[in-house]
Amino acid sequence: MQTHNIKVKWAPGHTGIEGNEAADKLADLGASQQCDTGLASKPTMSGIRSIFRTLRREAQSSWWARCSTKLSPQYRKWDLDYRVTPPPELELPRSTLHRLLAIRSTHGDFSWYHRRFNHTEANLSCSCGKPKDPTHLVRCRKTAKRFARWPLKPYSRVPPTTPKEAHGYLRGLLAKPTDFANFLDVTEFYSKICPR
Repeated sequence: MQTHNIKVKWAPGHTGIEGNEAADKLADLGASQQCDTGLASKPTMSGIRSIFRTLRREAQSSWWARCSTKLSPQYRKWDLDYRVTPPPELELPRSTLHRLLAIRSTHGDFSWYHRRFNHTEANLSCSCGKPKDPTHLVRCRKTAKRFARWPLKPYSRVPPTTPKEAHGYLRGLLAKPTDFANFLDVTEFYSKICPR
């Protein structure tokens, strides 16, 4: 760069421009080997930003790996990623967001929760007669009657019957908050089937 007049010009790839493939190979070779000295060996602004983004991502991942072990087993089983941007579920109406967070944390209108805190006035069963738990939402026989209109059809061809299947389906719903809201609208689970 110090002895030759070098100019950089963008060229579209794979269009038959003479020397373009050779330039790509030389660029890859130069990126993998630190053979230049002087000004050419100094990092560019773009390179510094790339290094910063990589280091930041690694720091966030290692921090989350350490902190996530301290979370409750009920919360860890959802395998949530660490995000620095607002999660999409914050776009949900408050009542729907409340249900989503209650399922994730298992702190809500569930039979074990009411028994643990001695809520004697709480209704411990769904209208179908089964105990309330986070996965009952997708295992209830009354919601299964509306299965034809459930979201995430490619994920499951029949309603979940086992706790493991229910957890897998519910995990898919919670990963896509709009599908979770759609599921609640279609099944009317909290409004008609299993109200407080």
